[in-house]
Amino acid sequence: MFNMIEVRFVDIHGKLKAMNLPLQKTVKTTEEAKNDIIFIEGINIDGSSVKGFTPIEDSDLFLQPLKETIFELPYTEIPKLACMSKIYRNENVFEGDTRSLLEQRIRKLLKKNQTLMVGPEPEFFIMKDGKPSDVGNYADVYPSASESGLIKRFSQDLITAGILTRVSHHETAAGQYEIELGYNDALTIADTVVNYKGLIRALAAKIGLEATFMPKPFEEMNGNGMHCHLSLWEGDNNLFSTGTLNEISEIGQYFIAGILHHAKALTAIVAPTVNSYKRLVPGFETPVYIAWAPKNRSALIRIPMFNKPDFARIEYRCPDPSCNIYLTLLGIIAAGMDGINKELELPKPVKRNIYHMTSRELEQLNVEILPRNLQTALEYLKQDRILRDALGDFVYHQFIKQKEQEWFEYSIRVTDWDWERYFDV
Repeated sequence: MFNMIEVRFVDIHGKLKAMNLPLQKTVKTTEEAKNDIIFIEGINIDGSSVKGFTPIEDSDLFLQPLKETIFELPYTEIPKLACMSKIYRNENVFEGDTRSLLEQRIRKLLKKNQTLMVGPEPEFFIMKDGKPSDVGNYADVYPSASESGLIKRFSQDLITAGILTRVSHHETAAGQYEIELGYNDALTIADTVVNYKGLIRALAAKIGLEATFMPKPFEEMNGNGMHCHLSLWEGDNNLFSTGTLNEISEIGQYFIAGILHHAKALTAIVAPTVNSYKRLVPGFETPVYIAWAPKNRSALIRIPMFNKPDFARIEYRCPDPSCNIYLTLLGIIAAGMDGINKELELPKPVKRNIYHMTSRELEQLNVEILPRNLQTALEYLKQDRILRDALGDFVYHQFIKQKEQEWFEYSIRVTDWDWERYFDV
């Protein structure tokens, strides 16, 4: 029985926000709830209190709940529903609503019958008192990965919330886990990632643990990535497939070339925090070098092994879970489609372990490196007309403003490192 619903949206950073509303009457199912008046009336919010939204002198915004996104929250003591929403400013869709922006740009950037299918892999740490909850390693079950049973339980709770999951397993670092999400279209998977992150955090908190999707919580361990498996479909036809195993079509190659061409600017969107660049360092299985190859996990983009031609896809390894997933998928689509539209030439694959290559070898192969920090990535984004146009003026300027402020606040902060390095100068 349900008598409450949480109407959700995200800010410019992709952080989950919500307003809680009573249903007009108690209902037994999500289908019954769709008839509630809340889906007609909606709810007003104060946009000036949300980062990257509206100024205080023009702050009123309106949430229109989307009944097609309704689901059950599996962690509340009293049964409760939730749904995503569309944000309006007066009678028009609010230009800072990144969910609606992705929805609009999909229609603009892709052909009528095309769909970008996405399979993300958001990693997270389970912690107790700020430390990893176990000492497990990749694919460990017992005894060192003591929380593995917990993760299986999380997977069941996600299914209750209507989130399709695939493989769940312990990751490389202590206390680190991954629950792969089922393949779906870009907008649906973006909603899924937003809700997934909220659910994981809430489920952990319910039993006295902490979950974090922070890109690099611990200096000496692997960070949290969100590798994205991508394929472009036209109807029932996978445009990345050649009909042959472990090959990518010409269209797929153009798509890869587009991401590589825009890689430096795109990094500001898909790895958008100061902490993101502490993950993006050589080693730790993180992508640093702008290159591609079949199966090669040291490259920015790899072609995973697939056992059926229709499973043809690419894996873009730069994104991390701190990103606004709506902007990340928008940026990927814009970059990839630019590669297709311009038929950009794909460089030769780099099949060696790039981490072990010398600077001279990298230079000979024209392999460049991703930006070293957020400030540099933002400068590349400012110069990228394709990505700027995709974001639109409002989101682009708000995103740059917020991220430059974030970099400034970080740059003036005095840390333990400063004391250790400079106290006795």
